[in-house]
Amino acid sequence: MAPELKCQPSRFEGLYVAASGSLFSFAMGLSAVAVPLFALESGFSGAEVGVLVALSACAQLGIRTVMSALMRRFPDKHFVSAAGLLMAASCLVLLASAGWWAFALSQLAQGAARGFVWTAAQTHAVRTSPSSVTALAQVNLSSGVGQIVGPFLAGPIIEHVSVAWALAAGALPAALVVVPASLLMRLEPLRPDRSKGARRGQRRGTGVGLASWAGAAAGAWRAMMNSFVPIVLAGAGQSASAIGMVAAVANTTNIAGGAAAGRIHAGRLTSFLVAGIAVTGIGFAGFAALAGHLVAAAVLLAVSGAGAGLLQTVGPALASETVRPEERGEALATAGTYRAAALLAAPLVVSGLVTVVAAPVALLVLGAAMTAPAALAVRSRRDRLGSQHG
Repeated sequence: MAPELKCQPSRFEGLYVAASGSLFSFAMGLSAVAVPLFALESGFSGAEVGVLVALSACAQLGIRTVMSALMRRFPDKHFVSAAGLLMAASCLVLLASAGWWAFALSQLAQGAARGFVWTAAQTHAVRTSPSSVTALAQVNLSSGVGQIVGPFLAGPIIEHVSVAWALAAGALPAALVVVPASLLMRLEPLRPDRSKGARRGQRRGTGVGLASWAGAAAGAWRAMMNSFVPIVLAGAGQSASAIGMVAAVANTTNIAGGAAAGRIHAGRLTSFLVAGIAVTGIGFAGFAALAGHLVAAAVLLAVSGAGAGLLQTVGPALASETVRPEERGEALATAGTYRAAALLAAPLVVSGLVTVVAAPVALLVLGAAMTAPAALAVRSRRDRLGSQHG
């Protein structure tokens, strides 16, 4: 149930949030292709590019950890605008210089922008909608469309014009985020009850805890899509075009899973979240085991992607629905922090594992680890039922 507002939001409020997310993710998709290629073109090695990209994840994680405190001081719409400007700056700084400092600033700005926009946009959406899950599904769908269109256009721009033009093309939609963000309803900063009992209640809330682990599973899936999934497929003898096809299918089902989650009733969020964690982990583990069989690998990765998409919507919705209205921003920031941490930690863990086992085995281990929260949730539920009947 949405919190009471002093005035009703505009009927276009959801459209403004969606437009902000679409423009931002479009710019992010463009830069995700253009920045690594520009770094390689500027003489950086693959390993150095990896370190630079890790800076973005570190910045996002840092911002996520302080977002709940920031949203208690400033309206959430301001962070959406700031995210657009930071993303634009992350592209424009590289037009000024190709030095290491410019790439470092670019990635730090991009990471901070991502931390700002998703926590603030999700918080604003659930505060102005009667249904958290529907609002979050709309945010994820609009951002998913932008993440598909951005990379799709980046390739032709880079190939037929230049990387610099692709960076400039990314800066424009990022700067335009300010337009729909400025039209958002100005909500008062969040002011949750900081009493000792309230803090203890949120820490113990099974909804926020399970949602946080769901965010970690979804973050690990995305991190692998951006790193080791192509490597494992290539190692299994798949062609570049086949790898691209598998990735496209998985990304499509990821978006579809998040959009379909908007139809889930609030009372069934926990059950769907547990199922989504299991599907994501088991599907990913199956993909790792059958990477040499193209059709089976594509199907399993697509299934895993649909589960991860479901988690991206249902996880934050569960976190939002299981706390008091004034604590929703903090709950969403907590769940988002786990996702950001997984985006950073998962590649590092797998990188360590591949020093002692083959890459497919490392991904199989990660897939099994993804299912652990679901198993623990089921066991905890059985224990509670047993204690009630005992």
